[in-house]
Amino acid sequence: MRILFLTYSLANGGLERQLSLLAHSLPARVERRMWSLDGGPHVSTVIGAGVPLVVMPRRSRFDVAPAVRLWQLMRAWRPHVVHAWHWMPAAAAAPACVALGIPLIDGSIRMGSVPRSFGRPRRSIMRLATAVVANSAAGLAAWHIDAPKGRVIYNAFDDERLRAAGLPVSSPHDGAGRFTVVMAARMDPPKDFATVIEAARLLAASDPGGWRFLLVGDGVDRPALLSQGAELLAGGTIAFPEGGTEVIGHVLSADVGLLMSDPAVLAEGCPNSIMEYMACGLPVVCADSGGCREVISDGEAGFVVPPRDAVALAAKLEWLRRHPERCASMGAAGAARVALDFSVNRFVRDYARLYEEVARRGRRGSSA
Repeated sequence: MRILFLTYSLANGGLERQLSLLAHSLPARVERRMWSLDGGPHVSTVIGAGVPLVVMPRRSRFDVAPAVRLWQLMRAWRPHVVHAWHWMPAAAAAPACVALGIPLIDGSIRMGSVPRSFGRPRRSIMRLATAVVANSAAGLAAWHIDAPKGRVIYNAFDDERLRAAGLPVSSPHDGAGRFTVVMAARMDPPKDFATVIEAARLLAASDPGGWRFLLVGDGVDRPALLSQGAELLAGGTIAFPEGGTEVIGHVLSADVGLLMSDPAVLAEGCPNSIMEYMACGLPVVCADSGGCREVISDGEAGFVVPPRDAVALAAKLEWLRRHPERCASMGAAGAARVALDFSVNRFVRDYARLYEEVARRGRRGSSA
């Protein structure tokens, strides 16, 4: 079977990590190639997995050369399935898929709500697609995509990342017995680091030396966040390490993992960061946003709190610090859930079955 993956870029993000993981992990009987409009840190991962890669940047907004190159590749190689992970390459490939009778999987639903921009062209592409895959039921519901066309395939956590995390990390405990909280995410909307800083301010006011917050990431909001938390940064309550392509070292050095986000901006899909915290044995506190409740059940592997509520967040963190046994048991429950429901084996199996199904549909259409 021949699968052609399409994406917008191979930058440092959750989508790109999942795509690279799938391309690397599919069985040898699946021949795969990848086409991207831009490069990024995950280029080396894809090439290292032996996946032929074409990176074709646009020279201008209306440059059609990348689309023409893609159509030429599809016509020459004739993949059994085209799997687009972003709406823009899906739009470029859709006419050729229709003309050549190649099934198209639209995998561009990665969040739990419809973005304010580009909703209309994406709906048109989804109507042309053979199947539409989201990483959360919240995402499918937001776009009103029903079964059997709509499918949910949850993200996966690669436990090889834990085995590779033997590198030294900055220890937040620093011998002072401080309770350490980590939030690792892009510092862009809709991630709500601002509420985390406010919760840190509330907790530090009652116990200045008892807390340490690691806010790991980079993005357009980083300068504003550094300014917002300046006095906490100076006092050592907050640190802003840059995550790079791997954040597991920082996660392993914490007691609790956070994901606060604002669903009014954009709701979460299947958050990679929550799976990372759970795989590392950390209890999780997250905002009630999109697909978060599909990954974590409130009270089992952590807590779900109202979005933008620093008081509720601070209260749950204080409760976890005061109940170390429950903190540990929640972490263990999360690790067991990741191993069972978010494994690479499950992830690959679900996609392989989908590819076989849509490829059969494509062959029936060709013979008809």
